[in-house]
Amino acid sequence: MKPTEFVKVNAQFWGEHLKEAAGHLPVSHRGELPGPMLFPRMMVLTETPDWNILELVGLSREYRSPEVRRQKRASVEEYFGVGDGTVVANLEGQNWFKDATIATETGRNSLDKRFPTAANMLGNELVGPAEELLRFAPGNYSTFDRTLLVHGGGDSLRAHWVFFALAIHRSEPVDKYLDFLRNYSNSQPHLDPIGTISLPVDPAELKADAFESTYLAHGLQDSTVDEFLGKHESILLSAFGATRLLRQPSLDDLQPDFILERADGRHIVGRLELPVVDVVNGKKRRRSFRTPVLESAAELERYTEYLGTADNRSQVKSKYDVDVADPRQLLIVPSQETVVPAVGVEIVDYDTILRLHLAGK
Repeated sequence: MKPTEFVKVNAQFWGEHLKEAAGHLPVSHRGELPGPMLFPRMMVLTETPDWNILELVGLSREYRSPEVRRQKRASVEEYFGVGDGTVVANLEGQNWFKDATIATETGRNSLDKRFPTAANMLGNELVGPAEELLRFAPGNYSTFDRTLLVHGGGDSLRAHWVFFALAIHRSEPVDKYLDFLRNYSNSQPHLDPIGTISLPVDPAELKADAFESTYLAHGLQDSTVDEFLGKHESILLSAFGATRLLRQPSLDDLQPDFILERADGRHIVGRLELPVVDVVNGKKRRRSFRTPVLESAAELERYTEYLGTADNRSQVKSKYDVDVADPRQLLIVPSQETVVPAVGVEIVDYDTILRLHLAGK
């Protein structure tokens, strides 16, 4: 299937499918649904030399025709962050994961320690003593339907909640792919159509402006770091089990975007790898990243080194009434970004943070 054909068939199928679900279920079956129905806001279509990949991203309170983003990657391994080594899931033939968690043992153990609400969204678990999560084979269809992917090793962690993703080999013809989509959709419960999620939460929880994908949120690129944190504070506190958010503390000539103080007394020092606005010497500048993750990981290490000395910790304690010792390093990325783990850094996209937040409701 050519990439242009892949784009066309997905745009047609998902446009019709999601529009029908939005126009029918929340109205005629509202009382039978667990709670409000949420929809994706973007369709990311990725071309590699051997694979076509679809991913639906964003968590939206109402249906709008998904925006389409096309991109190229060198390989399916690059997209999913997989590589050489022992593997948790060896994917051959057709594979379906729904309401599931695929994790390395290290990553799975990290969930319990780092994300208190994750236990409410694990579903069926596939965990292994491995270095990598996934390995793909030619000719297979691999579907990840509301699946949490957790790749952890040492102090590193990459957590990504997949709303819906599908990887197929480029050799598969259009008609076979469309039949697969239709058959998979028809096999699911009528009140739980693919590409949607209905959660037992108070609808008021979804009315905040912060409840949007960080790529599509209106005004994100005009928001300063402080404005973004103020708007999303309750969601960050909830997702990370924190009781306090310290915005842009000054560490002499260093300034992390935030420090979270958790209920267990531990701390998280964080940075936003988002296109928000920095204010430097009174001038506004939108953030851009030439080497995603690496630049921010280096900054996070500098903050941690600063907080590693007793004198610096004492100054921070005196100024902000917070004693930060051996903090976790957190990087928040846009929901549609493809990233690889960085040594000592937790990488979480915003849709995953939203899902963790809702899991605690």
